[in-house]
Formats: sequence, structure tokens, C-alpha cells
Amino acid sequence: MNLFYRSIFPLFVTIALLGVFLAGCLDAPSDPDDLQPVESVNIKIKQDKGNYSTDLKVHPSDSATILATVEPEKLQKDLSFKWYYTFEGKDSLLQKGEQFTFYPSRSESAIPNKLTVSDKEGNKQTYEFSVIINTAPVLSDSTIPVNGDTLYGTKESAFLFEWYSLDMDLANGDTLFHILEIDSTQYDVGTLMQVKQSGFKAGKHSFRIIVRDLYGDSDTIAYKSFYVVDTLEAK
Repeated sequence: MNLFYRSIFPLFVTIALLGVFLAGCLDAPSDPDDLQPVESVNIKIKQDKGNYSTDLKVHPSDSATILATVEPEKLQKDLSFKWYYTFEGKDSLLQKGEQFTFYPSRSESAIPNKLTVSDKEGNKQTYEFSVIINTAPVLSDSTIPVNGDTLYGTKESAFLFEWYSLDMDLANGDTLFHILEIDSTQYDVGTLMQVKQSGFKAGKHSFRIIVRDLYGDSDTIAYKSFYVVDTLEAK
């Protein structure tokens, strides 16, 4: 019997094996129709005290554990797992077993990007994947206007809003996107870190900034308040 009835293309994160049959590593049934199918193979990862997730994204400040599981779960013990780092067609075996712990801050060649799953007869399938190493962006608390600032003008006056965001991954192709929230209304300003906004009535207003990177990690600052004094009304 062949564990893998037919070949499929590797999918990112969750690999569904449809029509795949387990090779004789279970008690051999008398009827081929009794063979238990392997419904899926899932690749998951966790870091710190978090739970396993199929979102293969980690930060570089702590070790991470990657895990392969199969459905139905009872077939897990009958399969062999090997984790590899592959580059330009050359495979380097990193670990045998259903899970592997690695350090994202170390060499890229220590991070797995390929998994093989085999039965006791040597039939196997290969799955390629990518682990994203990402540092979350950080917003500076320094802004214009500052908290408690007083701005003078009219509804037509365009007041400057400016802020600063940082990300260690920018040199590696990451991009930061910003939202300026004023009085509970959000404005998507993209990669800009300064804009001018008009239309303010006299009185107290609030704002904050939200930043997100390409991989969904984000940061924000606490709401800040400012006051607008209408110079026309003051006259």
C-alpha cells in the first residue's frame, strides 16, 4: 500500500491531502476499503507562551517551535517527519520528529522551509513553506501637535499632524502604513508621516496614530488632546 495515492503541489501553511491512503504501518485490515485516509497535514508554529498557529510568523527575540500534525490524529504515530532547510536545490536536514525548535535570530540556514512526511514503507510527500521573521513597528510618542496643545485658526485653517514610526525590517523590504484617527474618525494616510487637516470647530479634539507593517503587526499611541481657538470668533 502507498501512503500517498497521488502527488499534489505543496501548499503554504496547511496542506490538504485528499485521496491519500496510509501504507501498511497500521494493523493490516482484511479489506482495502477499511484503510484509514490521511485527511490533512498541518504545519503550525508557536513562540513564547502563545498557542500554535498556522500563521507562520515569528519575531527574532525568542526561540520558536514548529510542529506538524496530521488528521486523523491517531495516524500521527505511524508517520515519520523530517525538517530541512533547502537552498538552490540542496537539502540540509535540521531535525527528525514531528516538532523542531529553532532560533529566528540565527542564520537563515537554521530555519526550516521544507518538511517530508513518510510511512514505514518509505513512501513520502514533501511540503515547502516559508517562516516569516518580523519585528513589530514602533511609534514614537513625539507628535505634532503635542498633548494639550492649543491651535489658533478658523475652520479653513490646515493644521499640521506629524509623527514618527520605526521598524527594524524596513531595510529588508517591509513597509509601514499609518492611520490618523481624529475625533473617532480614521483617515488612512498610507506611508505618510505628516498631513495637514482642516475643518475643526472651536473646542477640544483628540487624535492618535496607528501603524501596521506588511505582515499585520501594529503599534499605536494613547489618545492625545488639543484645543482649537477660532480666531474669527475671538474678534
